[in-house]
Amino acid sequence: MKTTGREALDVDAALEIVLSGIGPLEPETVALADAGGRFTAESAISPVDLPGFDNSVMDGYAVRSDDTATARPGSPVSLEVAGESRAGAPYQGAVQPGQAIAVSTGAPVPGGADAVLQKEIVEVDKSRISATSSVVAGHDIRRQGEVARTGAEILPAGAELGPVELGALASIGADPVSCPRRPVVSLITSGDELVDPGNPLGPGQIWNSNRFAITGMINGSGAVLLPPQNMKDDRAATVEALDHALEGDLTVICGGVSVGDHDHVRPALAELEVEQLFWGLALKPGRPTWFGRRGDSRVLGLPGNPVSALVVFRLFALPLLRMLSGALTLSPRTTGRLTAPVERVAGRLKAVPCRPAEGGDPDGLVPMPQLGSHDFLSLIGATRLALIEAGPGRAESGDVVEALPLGEDYHGRDALTGTTFRRTP
Repeated sequence: MKTTGREALDVDAALEIVLSGIGPLEPETVALADAGGRFTAESAISPVDLPGFDNSVMDGYAVRSDDTATARPGSPVSLEVAGESRAGAPYQGAVQPGQAIAVSTGAPVPGGADAVLQKEIVEVDKSRISATSSVVAGHDIRRQGEVARTGAEILPAGAELGPVELGALASIGADPVSCPRRPVVSLITSGDELVDPGNPLGPGQIWNSNRFAITGMINGSGAVLLPPQNMKDDRAATVEALDHALEGDLTVICGGVSVGDHDHVRPALAELEVEQLFWGLALKPGRPTWFGRRGDSRVLGLPGNPVSALVVFRLFALPLLRMLSGALTLSPRTTGRLTAPVERVAGRLKAVPCRPAEGGDPDGLVPMPQLGSHDFLSLIGATRLALIEAGPGRAESGDVVEALPLGEDYHGRDALTGTTFRRTP
């Protein structure tokens, strides 16, 4: 599906276009220590039983359960301590009748023993112990293979590697691991008026906030960011910059995709044979959004206003990068409860940055006061986007609406956090 002209496309329909034909990038070998936040390119199969041997649940003594059968308070059973089995240094012999082997937590249970006596419930006298209670076979023993058998799937392809998953791979000796390579992203900001922070402003100039905000989102996604560029409002310079940028998997352009006399991005992309798939969204903020493709390279043209740019990047670029990175599913949308009314927009989905509600209400969405899509300071403290369906009237305080984390990093966590910003009256 694609659109022609500048139709106001539904956001979900646009996302379907963005993700059409997208799958994990080619796999590469990654050291386990560097694989945090990556995705598995193939299922992880255990080459061994887990645990790999019968081992003790706690410090104590490995015994034959039959030897403790008559043990009672006041009528203890005495056993000879014939050796020790430590973690990493197992006892080499087998337990004989009338013997016990000192055993550490996690240490192999020696042959002949079928139970463990807890250290705290025996009395020790030199090389002998006295037991005043009996144990049954299997007591305080972790059995070989009880967690997983050889050949069991530990993680499926497309699993996101957080701390638990990394530990699971380490437990089966999986190092290195196969992961889809990281997406390569080019970032271009457009405009003669843009100046990098740290430099003085000339007449009519502003500091380039989009470069740093979108850079933070790209870095948080785990993608590889090429050195960002700023294009001047010149047709030849725009063509040259875009031609180099299209070498990546995704090119993100901030500004220059509208219809102004100095907006050269769309004609330049057409000259470079980038196919337009849509231009214009039924979204506020973010209507002048452009998306296209050349071969396997995608191009996302963001509006120049900073709130719009960040909202559109969150809605489209992050899911795209997640799927390229190897995820098999998108992060699900959640719901939240508005704590204040929000005016709807006829014919357009409205994305409203919200901060968490005070008082520990995890579902509360507090809409941030905003002067417009140029008001970047309205994002300070915002952690979620409330998605207000199009229509007349307004969504009321207490209404339950769909919501997304405003930014997710490669690990699926919120990547945009901060203190609550309160505008001075």
